[in-house]
Amino acid sequence: MVLEETLVVYDPDEARRIAGALRKKGIPVRIARKDILVQSVDVVGRIRDLKAAIEEGIAQIGEDDDARPRLKSILASLGEDEKEIAAFLEQHPPGKAVTPAMPKKNLPELYQALWMEGADAEEVSREFAKILMNRRIGALLERSGLIEWTKDEEAILQGHADPADLVTALSGEIIDKIGLETLRRHAVKTSMTIVSEPDYHLEFNPEAISMIDIMDLDELVDEMEIDLDAYGLFRDNVYAKRMVVSRVIDILEERGTVPAEEVFAVLQSDVFEIPGKIEEITLDLDLDFVKGLLDDMRKIGVIRRKGAGYRLA
Repeated sequence: MVLEETLVVYDPDEARRIAGALRKKGIPVRIARKDILVQSVDVVGRIRDLKAAIEEGIAQIGEDDDARPRLKSILASLGEDEKEIAAFLEQHPPGKAVTPAMPKKNLPELYQALWMEGADAEEVSREFAKILMNRRIGALLERSGLIEWTKDEEAILQGHADPADLVTALSGEIIDKIGLETLRRHAVKTSMTIVSEPDYHLEFNPEAISMIDIMDLDELVDEMEIDLDAYGLFRDNVYAKRMVVSRVIDILEERGTVPAEEVFAVLQSDVFEIPGKIEEITLDLDLDFVKGLLDDMRKIGVIRRKGAGYRLA
């Protein structure tokens, strides 16, 4: 059905809230969950092994290879990680809680808390970056069995290790740049994670499209963290389809019973305006769309079929 539209929402509660508000006004809307499986590939190994594999990869490619700067950047980043881990371990002796160094607040709450402490913008950015790095180091230490969580949700450092021996993961982008054989020679493994990411599709049939109050819907979604680009596209499509429906009604009012081909021809040569808004509107629609539009309008009772043509109901 050409008059159908779908609005994609990522939060199930927001999808139910929008659908509930519309249904209270008698507007039919269906929620359909659509699952997308997202694959991500990493290379996993000790920092020292990853560095050795990358160094070998750099040695194997030419000076003008586009991959060279990226590999050097990753290598430098691993070196910085080693320095940060060493500094962290120096500041935290085994047996002590490291939880205060990596607070569990989500990122917006954490950022807001830092601002409330009265620090200036530069201090906030610096402290924020430090906490994020500490969280990353904590994850690496936990992965290597050097952090244990208590029942009170305290992270206790169990011991120290050479930073180069900690296991970390990098994006699988380097596989093509270095090659699997090189990675395997240095005991670096490849790992794939498949994650389900559900979307919630609010499906509007032709009847619903004819009933939606766009301004009311604007106010409703304005209070939500919805993808504004997706909503803008949905809104534009609803508005455009209503405009075309309005023109079809005008044509049938003027001409009586009209076959689909004639409606199509009139729309193709049509030029009209929206007083006070747009001075000239033209339509470039294909015949199949126009036939589908007429059929949808018939199904919701706006027009009816008479012989080979259509007329207003």
